[in-house]
Amino acid sequence: MYALEAKSLFKSYRTRGKKTEVLKNLSLQVKKGEMVAIMGSSGSGKTTLLHNLSGIDLPDSGEVFVDGKELSSFTREELALFRRRNFGMVFQDFQLLESLTVGENILLPMILDKRSEKEQKQRLQKMLKLAEIEELEERGITELSGGQKQRVAIARALVQEPNLIFADEPTGNLDGQTAENILGCMLELNRKTGVSMLIVTHDSRAASFCQRILRLEHGGVKDDVL
Repeated sequence: MYALEAKSLFKSYRTRGKKTEVLKNLSLQVKKGEMVAIMGSSGSGKTTLLHNLSGIDLPDSGEVFVDGKELSSFTREELALFRRRNFGMVFQDFQLLESLTVGENILLPMILDKRSEKEQKQRLQKMLKLAEIEELEERGITELSGGQKQRVAIARALVQEPNLIFADEPTGNLDGQTAENILGCMLELNRKTGVSMLIVTHDSRAASFCQRILRLEHGGVKDDVL
């Protein structure tokens, strides 16, 4: 069984009466523990694909399976709960709450899930150590560098111990050396935890950290083995 499998995805948008097909009969698989990059030109549909695979949006037709469960079979409430417990999300702009400390940001998915205080404390210490940001627990988000913010975002994505992490241009706002450090962190976390990762990036250097690269062209993907 794959960590993620998409079968025959179609997705289109209608703008000013004109229909634009973004995904066309697209199929892909991500193995458990695999780190995969999706590359493509601007406007090729990378983010649309990521949204359809992660359940943020649903395709017009086709199926997305995560650990054998098909996403469109859930109600909206069931899908929200499934995503919170099984997916981690990492974004280019971090999406951290400045009103919360580093520790509170990391714990947010567990707080929303009403996990016990004991479990939250144990998991927080584990994530801080994994992401190598133990000294930042009580810091405010505005006090952090870009690289530190992304480590916090990665720790938050991992705190529920998900099966799958989706990352949308996770190094897009970082300088070259910081980006390299973050990618190294993600690779190390992949190796230590066995979590599968799907990373959308325009950067070939970032993609080189992954085991496979999927090139999105004309609504489909070409799978290049590294």
